[in-house]
Amino acid sequence: MDRRIIALIPLVATMLSGVLLPQGISAKKKKVTMPKVELSGAAKDSADFMKNLKDAKVCKGMFNTYFDKKNKLWIELPDSVLDCTYLLVNRVNSLSTTKDYVAGQMACNPMLIRFTRDDNNVYLHLIQTASEVPADDPIKVSFDRNFVDPVLKAFKIANKNKDGVFIDVTSFFGGNEKVISPIKEANPLAKLLGGKEGIKGTFYADGSSIVSVKSFPENVEIKSRLAYTTSSATQPYTVVMSRSIVRLPDEPMAMRIHDNRVGYFSELKNKYSSSTDGAKPYEVITRHRLEPRDEDREAYFAGKLVEPKKKIVFYVDSAFPEKWRGAVKEGIEYWNTAFEAAGFKNAIEARDYPADDPDFDPDDIRYSCVRYCVTPTANAMGPSYTDPRTGEILGADVIWYHNILELVHNWRFTQTAAVDPRVRTKVFADSVMYESLTYVAAHEIGHCLGLMHNMGASHSFTLDNLRDPEFTQKHGTTPSIMDYARNNFVAQPGDFERGVRLTPPPVGVYDIHAINWGYRLIPGAKTMEDEKPTLEKWIREKDGDKMYEFGAQQFLGLIDPTDQTEDLGNDHLKAGDMSISNLKIIMDNFEDWAGDKGEHYESLSDMYKAVVSQYLRHVGHVYPYIGGVEFKEIRQGMNDGDARNFIPKARQREAMKWLLNQARTCDWLTPPSLMAKWEEPYEWKEKMQRNIVACLLISTNLQRIKEGGRLDPVNNYKLRDYMDDAIHSIFEATYKGKALDATERNLQASAIGVMVNYSGLKPKEQKASSSKSLSIVDEFAMTLAESTVPQLPCGLAHLETAADPDEARSFLRILLNQTALPVTEMQPMMTARLKEIMNLYKTKRASASDADTRDFYDYQILAIGKILKND
Repeated sequence: MDRRIIALIPLVATMLSGVLLPQGISAKKKKVTMPKVELSGAAKDSADFMKNLKDAKVCKGMFNTYFDKKNKLWIELPDSVLDCTYLLVNRVNSLSTTKDYVAGQMACNPMLIRFTRDDNNVYLHLIQTASEVPADDPIKVSFDRNFVDPVLKAFKIANKNKDGVFIDVTSFFGGNEKVISPIKEANPLAKLLGGKEGIKGTFYADGSSIVSVKSFPENVEIKSRLAYTTSSATQPYTVVMSRSIVRLPDEPMAMRIHDNRVGYFSELKNKYSSSTDGAKPYEVITRHRLEPRDEDREAYFAGKLVEPKKKIVFYVDSAFPEKWRGAVKEGIEYWNTAFEAAGFKNAIEARDYPADDPDFDPDDIRYSCVRYCVTPTANAMGPSYTDPRTGEILGADVIWYHNILELVHNWRFTQTAAVDPRVRTKVFADSVMYESLTYVAAHEIGHCLGLMHNMGASHSFTLDNLRDPEFTQKHGTTPSIMDYARNNFVAQPGDFERGVRLTPPPVGVYDIHAINWGYRLIPGAKTMEDEKPTLEKWIREKDGDKMYEFGAQQFLGLIDPTDQTEDLGNDHLKAGDMSISNLKIIMDNFEDWAGDKGEHYESLSDMYKAVVSQYLRHVGHVYPYIGGVEFKEIRQGMNDGDARNFIPKARQREAMKWLLNQARTCDWLTPPSLMAKWEEPYEWKEKMQRNIVACLLISTNLQRIKEGGRLDPVNNYKLRDYMDDAIHSIFEATYKGKALDATERNLQASAIGVMVNYSGLKPKEQKASSSKSLSIVDEFAMTLAESTVPQLPCGLAHLETAADPDEARSFLRILLNQTALPVTEMQPMMTARLKEIMNLYKTKRASASDADTRDFYDYQILAIGKILKND
């Protein structure tokens, strides 16, 4: 298993006062001495140049801009700006198709830049921030030689005056500039996490140009229309891009060290020093710059609530339907409760897009916005954009796709319709939808504040907690709104009337703890190192209370059953049983509750698939108990226990029995009377049965079972004992001499297929075959990987457009390349089991009571025999 840290949201940005770099660390920026501008011989040329610009539209600001009638754009760059640091932002303003982006989305992550010049050119540099060295360290000379800020673009100087130079930026902003192009480059990581191939287009220069320019004291805003031809002549592609150059404050924000025990996105640093043995990596959290006003600092450190110097403001798109606007605003301002724990009142505020402010532009990164996007996508996401030097969040957006309404509707129906009469309808009452939309808003705003998913949070609740009116009214379904713990599917009929809450909390106790940990200022701390004892103390104060623990999200596999998506409670087997009981009630009333009289039956298909998906989630929640490991973040010398704790034998046996019972008893979800209504019914049952068998026999699970048995043979399974139980459980009907129905034949054939695959023995004709069909274990591995990314997750969606997926980071468990049981053990073991099954079939064949069972035995005896003979 790879326990890795991966990139999340590369971005860029400004900075705050306070702690910034560890003491003595050198920032790379130097005072720039520019070549002296000689005007004597060039005065006439300069006058002629300015004369040519006399009809251009001039915008005075940070840079003066000149936009002429031929759509050429000139920037006047004073020498004084060459000491400054900027953010280059590249956002989609509008577009002709939403295949790759929606309006308001970043086409790539903002870039930290600076300018230099010589006599001939102005150079735009990308600033490198991931490496640093103490200013007085003797190795700094070498450091400076090896970490030069690279040149991204050079602009010829078109004119000079006594204060600076003019450059033509038309082709950079209005042309086919690759580094800020909306045409996506291939991103293997994004594809693994659910992304898709981008549009392939050829730049169409005649259809492209800069369309408008605005300049302000701290930023320049440039809009460009970019046109592309595609492989289909009838499907051209046009994107209007908003590009911003934003000046960052001269004094950076105080940094705070990252800790995997509290879920924040982070920026990776490498500190080089001659006083340490090797480079020292560390990470800083991403957060907004929140600090008290100067006159309130004494009161703040005395423990009084104060308003921050600068609030965190989110502007809500005027495109939102009025009936949902209040829900979005309420979800945003839920977070004030958490910020009060950090000492700030009224720290976060929701506002409408201002109707009377001509300078307001939602594409300006200085404005954080909740954007309404009319697309078929059923999701929402909350990316933030940071200064990679310090982790300061400079801006953030919630991208709110229209079809989130469908997703929320389906969640509420499949998870609570058995207990809540209000959701037994095709269209929810506004009050019901309002409850769910506040949750969506609050969750996405959590990402915008720097918080990651906490997928282990809901495991801290017992099932009794989830049926307790007093407990659920206080805590909802999870101690963290950053969990994927949706609605209370554990609640049973009658619980709603007793006062059991069915929805997540506004913000949970973990969220309040995390905001306090990340945002509260620590008196007397001058450096990040000074803060560490207090930060450690805040974590240790919550020791033993699982409601305050962080569970890192698992991707591309599942190993830890305590840290999953879409689950509730600390007992997945019983929680699954309780939800399945509710799903059976829904299926008994499916057409009455989900149907629409007079409509085609295909309109019911999506809701049926939603019910099946809910059922399959519960099955999936039990998979990681097989060969499962519970992970824990531990520290040296702190008596924290072990980093890995294997799931005990008794619990794995219960999980095995539960899974096979689901494989054998799921016909209630395929009632013939309903299946007959569709021309092509949704087929899922046989694949689920194959997946269950693969889960029980897949090599990576067997390796962890072997390891657990070696470490603790008393409480954990030994591999041979596990295999005995698994084989006898899968082939139970044959061992008992029962007839095999279609389900039993599918389970047994699947198990034989896995064993043949792992034995390394194949018939000659199969060896020669070029068939690329997936094996049962490969099919299961793909299913498991897909289940961890059901759609592009809200907190990772920006990975599709990440320019560098190693800039900003997140603590995740990436479960690629898990260790498998060695073939030297696997092949003999599986071959022996094949012989055992063949002999079993020979013994039971004569007494088989029906033709289907005898035919199945005859075929398998023949097939296994050929494989063992290697014919």
